[in-house]
Amino acid sequence: MLVNMLCLSLKTENDYILRIYLRYYVLFLVAALINAARLIGCESHELKEALSARRIQTEEGNIVEKFTMSQAIDTRDALAKFIYASLFDWLVEQINNLLEVGKQHTGWSISILDIYGFESFKKNSFEQFCINYANERLQQHFNRHVFKLEQEEYELDGIDGVKVDFADNQECLDLFEKKPIGLLSLLDEDLHSPAANDATLANKLKQNLNGMACFKGDKGRVFGVRHFAGEVLYDTNDFLKKNQDSLNPELIELLSSCNGQLPQLFAIKMLNQTLEPATSLDSPNQSVSAKFKGKLFKLMQQLEKTKPHFICCIKPNRKQLPGMYEEDLVSQQLRCSGVLEAVRMSRSGYPTRMTHQEFADRYGFLLLETNESPDPLSISVAVLKQFNILPGMYQIGYTKLYLRIGLTGHPVISHF
Repeated sequence: MLVNMLCLSLKTENDYILRIYLRYYVLFLVAALINAARLIGCESHELKEALSARRIQTEEGNIVEKFTMSQAIDTRDALAKFIYASLFDWLVEQINNLLEVGKQHTGWSISILDIYGFESFKKNSFEQFCINYANERLQQHFNRHVFKLEQEEYELDGIDGVKVDFADNQECLDLFEKKPIGLLSLLDEDLHSPAANDATLANKLKQNLNGMACFKGDKGRVFGVRHFAGEVLYDTNDFLKKNQDSLNPELIELLSSCNGQLPQLFAIKMLNQTLEPATSLDSPNQSVSAKFKGKLFKLMQQLEKTKPHFICCIKPNRKQLPGMYEEDLVSQQLRCSGVLEAVRMSRSGYPTRMTHQEFADRYGFLLLETNESPDPLSISVAVLKQFNILPGMYQIGYTKLYLRIGLTGHPVISHF
């Protein structure tokens, strides 16, 4: 009706063209609505009603409240994000169930964690905020295994002279995770304040966090974080809206009545989650950032139970073209990811190590004289001396023998 009224009010030739465009635009919107309804298995009018209004219970009965344009857009986006996230979780669950069969037989498994990497654009919002926070936590995991645990092993086994300085990002993690004054805590706090908006959030962050080394206050709604890979400026526009994870009861009811099995499954799971305590990772009462942090910590706990191996992928150029190499970009990635420090640690340290017993069992038969003490340590030392291995190429720890890089390439040792 509104479209017809607008079209009738357009009289000139240019208005006629605009009238045609307007009609085509409306047809496009109707087609999109019909297609979306078909995909999830409901009638188009049912989807339209769920996206454009909500029911409010009163003493007199139910009242239908029409949404504003902004509210309808938010409702549409919430439904799209819910279906996408639920489908993603379902796919991962199905893949893991199939792979679980091999683990049940062997007791062993290989897991792959694929990380897109650090993000910094001209405008960075809540999505980049979460992604870069995850990268900070994963970088800490890398630092712990490549530097900290390595250093601890040397010290505990009495090995001297091996120490490499590296950029520890603990201060940046404290900026995100510290309670009650941290980025995540302050962000969640504003969700429960009716007067809060994107501008007041930015001011609140600056007032509370300006004294922290990794935080930088900027103009307007913008604040900066000094990440391990460099400084990023975030715009708090839509931060609060994106941090909310609410789905109207009408949408859950709609999905539960759909013909498709997956929408019904997603709705049932959401209804079950409403019965869980607010502290649960799957509780709908939790904010997006709180759920994200909880799942990230769960991931880190799983990673700590494994023996990690790291593969660092380097982006050769900004244009995503083959055969092009930008030296400054590659150097920056190597520095920020800790690869250069890892290489220095490997060159100054002892990457090859064996227990005294393992070394003696493997190389002890090479001794020309057999009058050495039968203990593994004596045998190991005798083998090294017999083949004139320089003292600087190895160190003897309390429990292990530590060898420099390349020593296993010795013509005799490498043969065995």
